[in-house]
Amino acid sequence: MSTLTTAFAPALVERLRRLYHDQSKHSIYQSVPAFVARALGYQEEIHSLWRSDAPRYDYLAARLDLPAGASVADIGANTGFFTLNLAQARPGWRIAAYELNPRHAEFIRLTAEAFGLSGVEVRVQSCDLAGLERLSGFDAVLLLNVVHHAGFDFDPTVPDDNVAFTDYAVAYLRRLRAHGRRLVFQIGSNRGGDKSRPLFPRDDDRTRLAWTAQLLHAAGWRIDHLGYAQLDEAGAVVFRDAPDEIVFAARAARVEGAAVDAFLRDLRLGRFPGEFHRRPLVVATALNQAS
Repeated sequence: MSTLTTAFAPALVERLRRLYHDQSKHSIYQSVPAFVARALGYQEEIHSLWRSDAPRYDYLAARLDLPAGASVADIGANTGFFTLNLAQARPGWRIAAYELNPRHAEFIRLTAEAFGLSGVEVRVQSCDLAGLERLSGFDAVLLLNVVHHAGFDFDPTVPDDNVAFTDYAVAYLRRLRAHGRRLVFQIGSNRGGDKSRPLFPRDDDRTRLAWTAQLLHAAGWRIDHLGYAQLDEAGAVVFRDAPDEIVFAARAARVEGAAVDAFLRDLRLGRFPGEFHRRPLVVATALNQAS
């Protein structure tokens, strides 16, 4: 396990706090990893019923079956919750955090340096459609709630239209396939994070799943795991696997029928206050690299 290597924790906390609260569109967006919070006595906790960073991390980390020395890209890393947790838990992995906001990139760099996470490389580099051509090759890519911001936060020429955006998303995922063997993917239900630009009705979970599955299928990704948010017996958020028959239906982009309806109904996703937890969390394999 990584330990804090600096004797200047109070000064570090103050620097991290300033970088975190930078008043940008995506500030106050991720929690601080628990191992950092314990060592520094500093936490920025995002309410679990809104975002649930830790349960999502637990789900994806358990399903990224990668060898020692594996390489991972975290695209749109924000303040590095997933990058830093993976680096701390898998010290032999090499993790590249791509974050265009220089203050958030500095947050990741400072934290990784303080905790001796030598496998972390921070890249202040755009991962727009053209930028993917400059992406290195990785064993896995994390692409969590990034692509639906195209046309607003990057690639501004994407037309303000659902059909054009869907075509763009397929092109993005298809190009990404050349740079990663595995993919951890989640995407929002409106364009640009703007509720006035919905891709489908907020409560239409079948369309949400079908649309997500169709993107990945059209772009050449095979769905291996499909995680959904649920509440456990204690009322805490957890992510659990969908049954195999639902995964197979999504893999074939045929999300229909009574089994799908019953599964989505039994999840009771309407218990969550926002739509974030209604987004499926997908682990997929590039078809042209599948074993």
